[in-house]
Amino acid sequence: MPDSLCQVIETAARMPSISLAEIKTLALLDRLDVKFMLHERQLAQIMARISSHYRVLEINGVRPGRYHTTYFDTPDFAMYHAHHNGVRARHKVRWRSYLDSGLIYLEVKEKTNRERTVKRRITLPAPISHLHDLDTSWMPASFKLDPHALRPVVWNRFRRLTLADFERQERITIDLALEFGRDNHAIPLPGLAIVEIKQRKFSLHSLMARELHRLQLHQAHVSKFCTAVAMLYPEQKQNRFKPLMRRLSALFEG
Repeated sequence: MPDSLCQVIETAARMPSISLAEIKTLALLDRLDVKFMLHERQLAQIMARISSHYRVLEINGVRPGRYHTTYFDTPDFAMYHAHHNGVRARHKVRWRSYLDSGLIYLEVKEKTNRERTVKRRITLPAPISHLHDLDTSWMPASFKLDPHALRPVVWNRFRRLTLADFERQERITIDLALEFGRDNHAIPLPGLAIVEIKQRKFSLHSLMARELHRLQLHQAHVSKFCTAVAMLYPEQKQNRFKPLMRRLSALFEG
């Protein structure tokens, strides 16, 4: 494990914990999301400065948690192309397994034309490869695609630190040790950290946001789903994501 990643995990291990039951009261299923990409070395510096101001999610004695996600799309990649083409109101469909708690959710994430993220989900007893036998009446009315046409296209694995600040009504996720895949082919993304600040209304009173700004790090419009598709399906249109790919390459080079 790289030294910088070890430093991040060691700092998180010393921070006060929060339980899954407690953090559910800060779910923020209707929220504003702001993402940042940075190197683990930069994250290690930030974590050392904010560690006394946040609590860290701990499940069954584990932090950071282990996640596995599979994303669905239509055979012609309608959801990917909606994102690539800059459609403001768009969706993502995925199941996500929270390996440390044993929970699996099927989720629809809706990005509204007001730049808010609204998430709807149901629990699953096991991972799925199609939606043929599921009740999909809970999906948002704005989702116009045929759920039965969806199929798995990419997956990812990562470790996630979840930080909570109840005073500011803020939840922060930090994704580490990311790996993207398609079927049995996997691409690791060494050194990359993705920080996502989730608030009902974005505020620079966030200590994390101030530290990111201090290091002159700016908001990144990064989607793990779209990045994985662009990497693993090079035949798909990806001009809009080329600047993002260059930023990722720079991060990998340190």
